[in-house]
This record gives sequence, structure tokens and C-alpha cells, in this order.
Amino acid sequence: MPFHRPIFFLLLLSTSSSAFAASPVKALPENELICMKALEKLIVSKQMVFSDSSAEPDARRDAERVIDAAREVFNNNQSYCEAESAMHQYRSDKEAGFRSRQGEINFFGRGVS
Repeated sequence: MPFHRPIFFLLLLSTSSSAFAASPVKALPENELICMKALEKLIVSKQMVFSDSSAEPDARRDAERVIDAAREVFNNNQSYCEAESAMHQYRSDKEAGFRSRQGEINFFGRGVS
């Protein structure tokens, strides 16, 4: 009986490792996991600003644009850390005024007389 036990464990190990290798899960480096959680918090905070109907339209527009900037960086580089950095480095163009870009919300629910 002791002879069968090692064979059983080898068989179990080989089947479990092959199932694990076939798994489509992509492991992220530890720093990417940290950045992913930080990015999640930043996006949620900006989304809250964007969704707040009592916030100033400029603040809502900036929140929308900073999220878009992070999304674009992530789509190009597939890096949560670079997307988080893009959110921190984003500076709104104060000279441009309140002009919407293609795909942005134009109306923030403000009454127009």
C-alpha cells in the first residue's frame, strides 16, 4: 500500500497543475494589484463628482475627463499603475473654457431660460 500513495499524489499533482496551467487567469505583479485598488478608489471618487447634480459643471467635466484620461492610458498600456499616474498628473485646461468634446455630456441638468 505505501507504494500506491506516492503514485496517487503524483497523479493528483499532475492533474491539478495541468488544470491550473490551462486556466485563463493572468497573474498581475504585486505592484499592479496595489495600483489597481488605488485606481479603483480614484475612479469611484471622480465618478461621484461627475454624478453629483449639485456640483459645478466645470468640476463634473474635469471628473469626466480625468476618468477618460486614465481609461485611455490603461487601454494603450494595460497598466493600472500608469493609469493611476495619469489620473494624478491630469491637469485641466483652464484656458479652454467649458467646451464639451466629442462623446462628452453636454447638458448637466441646469435650467436654461
